Amino acid sequence: MVRRKYSRGYFIGGLLFAIILVAAVVKGDILLQQILSDDDIMPVKAVQIDGALQQLTRKQIADMTGRICAGQNIAALDLSVLEKTLMQEPWVSKVSIKKKMPDTLVVSIVEHVPAAYWNEKGLYDAKTASVFYPRENTFTAPLVRLGAKRDNLAKEVYDSAVLFIRKMRGSPYQMFALDLDNVHSYTLTLNNKPRTRLILGRGRNTALVRLERFLKAFSHTNVDINDVAYVDLRYDVGFAVGKVEKTGDKKNESVSKKQQ
Repeated sequence: MVRRKYSRGYFIGGLLFAIILVAAVVKGDILLQQILSDDDIMPVKAVQIDGALQQLTRKQIADMTGRICAGQNIAALDLSVLEKTLMQEPWVSKVSIKKKMPDTLVVSIVEHVPAAYWNEKGLYDAKTASVFYPRENTFTAPLVRLGAKRDNLAKEVYDSAVLFIRKMRGSPYQMFALDLDNVHSYTLTLNNKPRTRLILGRGRNTALVRLERFLKAFSHTNVDINDVAYVDLRYDVGFAVGKVEKTGDKKNESVSKKQQ
């Protein structure tokens, strides 16, 4: 009889403990939900901006962040919304956002680093192999200008430009621009005045050979490069020279077959 009484007491005590535990868990969950949803409990109050910014300012990033996140509960905040908004800024290459409890967001920004101009209004980032278009065209660094009909050709044109520039080292010429047309034909523009165009034709390797031919042979023509509108190198040997049309003159074009 005594054993049965103790067993019944243990059962009742255990049941009461379980009820109290469940009640505490439910109450704790309700309190947690309140903390996670109430903007008055853990609002975002501060923004820390990290990153070496050149084109953007910390104030710009802080203002964009504040418009989306200021006053919101930091625990419940969806960072993906802010990340997408910041990535819409053309100069932003990469974004990382972290929550620093109890009220601070740490926003790390990596900017695009332009390696070349692209077409009329774009810039090319060689590190990310991507083209981006700043809203305001205020970038004025002396970079080579690249062009093609489609943005997905930017890496091909840039890689070719790097090879052509290396080939021209030690020569009296510098590249101003490189364009790839609809039939994948390269035209290299020199940095002289007026600009002289070197028509290199199709294929990167073939264009390199033709560029080398120009560098070796043109100095023997006794023609001033500043009097030349274009040099057509699409020949097995030699090249054609089109001279600059002077005011009052008809188009003056001469052909020079120069052996290597």
